[in-house]
Amino acid sequence: MKKLIATAALLLLVPMLASAQNADHVYHAEGYAFVADEATVGPAGGGGGEGLFSNGLGLGGEFVKAGSPFGEYIASANVSYHFGPSRKNRKFEPFVTGGCTFFSVPDTDQPIAIGGNFGVGVNIWVKKHAALRLEVRDTIGGRSISIDYEPSGNSYTAPQNVVSFRIGMTFR
Repeated sequence: MKKLIATAALLLLVPMLASAQNADHVYHAEGYAFVADEATVGPAGGGGGEGLFSNGLGLGGEFVKAGSPFGEYIASANVSYHFGPSRKNRKFEPFVTGGCTFFSVPDTDQPIAIGGNFGVGVNIWVKKHAALRLEVRDTIGGRSISIDYEPSGNSYTAPQNVVSFRIGMTFR
């Protein structure tokens, strides 16, 4: 679990190390934070970041805490594509993303499970460095388990396919 958290943290920090750019330059890194209501596991929240290349292709990662008070920790390493000829002066930035997902259920003896994810969304830039982020993400994988937490008697069932509608903020 510590190794997973360290890997996710490293993936999130790499885009933040990009140097500041002048106003006429295309931004090469974006970070984001979001909240979601995932019907099968409850509320979720997380964040991530990605390094962007001049052709719209990006590499990044994210970390999500899903379910409350019990639930999963989910980390993803993704490839993304931001549409359009230039990201420099656009207000509306659609994107697609997908990649490998790692699931961990705390307080269990279960090993980390591997799955995948795919999403589509849009950044609506309201300020030079801040955008409203709207996204639909389908996360597939994990394992079908049911865990009873003692002594409280609560139980948790890990789903194998979760579609989430996310709202958040992108910053650069």
